[in-house]
Amino acid sequence: MAEALGEFSHRHVGNSFSTLAGGGLLVNSTWEGTATGFGNVFGSLIFEVADGATGGKVQWLGQAFPPDSEFVNGTGDGTWAKVEGAHRWRITLPALVLSTGNVLRCEGEVDLESRTFSGQMYSAG
Repeated sequence: MAEALGEFSHRHVGNSFSTLAGGGLLVNSTWEGTATGFGNVFGSLIFEVADGATGGKVQWLGQAFPPDSEFVNGTGDGTWAKVEGAHRWRITLPALVLSTGNVLRCEGEVDLESRTFSGQMYSAG
């Protein structure tokens, strides 16, 4: 596996919910924190959580404020999967597209008890 470019660490700010057609919830969870090379980061993880699901689709929409530029937008689709026996969800975003033109792969974990989202960033191309 490639060496990580850096890490991110976010804390949970809040949630909003709407229903999915066919049952379940669309969960918009809001986060703030930092990421290596990106300074302060603010964003949303948007989860599709079907009734009884142990995994599904997730999307990241966010904005960072690096020290050397005004801001960087980032968006990407991926998956979430429940970590068996724990209140944690594994997050994989294979292509987080940045407004700079760079693309990152992000892997991390949402810890529902500590209300944190942290992980590593890798080059995706």
